[in-house]
Amino acid sequence: MGIWIVLAMWSTLGEPARWTTAPALAPPSSWETARSREEPTGVPRKVATRTLDGQELLNIGDLHEVQNHFEEALPYYQRALQAFREQQDRKGEATALVKIGSLRERQGKPAEALEALQASLPLLENKGPERLRARALFTVGRVAESLERIQVAERAYQDAGRLYLRMGDPEGHNDTRIRLGKLWVAKDRLEEGLALLQAALENAGTRRDLTQQVGALIAIGEARLREGNLDQAIHDYRRALQQAEDQRELPLEAHVRTRLAQTYASAGRPHEGVAVAQRALTIFQTLRDRSREADTLSLLGNLHRESGDSASALQHHQRALALYRALRDSQREAGSLINLASVYEVQGAMEEAQETRAKAIFLLQPESP
Repeated sequence: MGIWIVLAMWSTLGEPARWTTAPALAPPSSWETARSREEPTGVPRKVATRTLDGQELLNIGDLHEVQNHFEEALPYYQRALQAFREQQDRKGEATALVKIGSLRERQGKPAEALEALQASLPLLENKGPERLRARALFTVGRVAESLERIQVAERAYQDAGRLYLRMGDPEGHNDTRIRLGKLWVAKDRLEEGLALLQAALENAGTRRDLTQQVGALIAIGEARLREGNLDQAIHDYRRALQQAEDQRELPLEAHVRTRLAQTYASAGRPHEGVAVAQRALTIFQTLRDRSREADTLSLLGNLHRESGDSASALQHHQRALALYRALRDSQREAGSLINLASVYEVQGAMEEAQETRAKAIFLLQPESP
């Protein structure tokens, strides 16, 4: 009997995990051992070789991507794309393009992502799987939004929403409403955006979808901020925080806490912001998310400064600066130096403030060609 190993295959398109089993290598049988003794030595054995097909190449790419090995995953997706094109397999070709687009987005290359995703859409126009087309459109919207291609993003979200509605997928349909509502709010179409987000919140509540409720409440809070209604924004963020805590979703809870802390600062309530942000800092440290840990330290430094505790402000900004330097992020390092200079000025240390600000200006200068 061979030993079986359980493997988890995760799709990059947001599909649920599919658990499969694969046999481990078993020791050779006695027949195989005897046969190997009978074979003449020194005679080259013929080894059967076979070219991997497109689906197998996609599967290997998925295994690399789920481990965040993006550079290793991409060549397999590209080879799969070529294999599907040679076989004139339109569905396979579209699938490979969507995977390439999603990977490029994760790599922080939105232009390349949009190119691949848009190339997949004509292949899915008539006979392609509706779910794959809807997911491609949704991702097109998100990527186009990051590129400030607002009309492209809006049309993609609307088309994706119609597809999800036709498929009877309320979760997917509501996701598109939240994204589109946030987009409209960001572009100062507050009335339309708020109406869409309120409808999305009601739908998520009816289905008891806590994740979507949190997403809608955060977006509604952003809209209230744009209206200048800080008290209502704080109320919405606190509702979102309660939902996130109920789900025990630490990254989501930390995100809500930072937004709430920032809003407390804007409302002139920095002491309340400190209490909220401190828990967010602990979460990011637990998750070993050094980038967000540094941002939260910077936020706490500003909150302490506004509450009149310059010593704590200085300590938090110094810790944030050390992390930004370790991350080799010169832009955020410069911002941290400017924050430090502001604290030095509050303390009356004008020479240190001037020197620190000069270091920030140096970092922000463009490099010589």
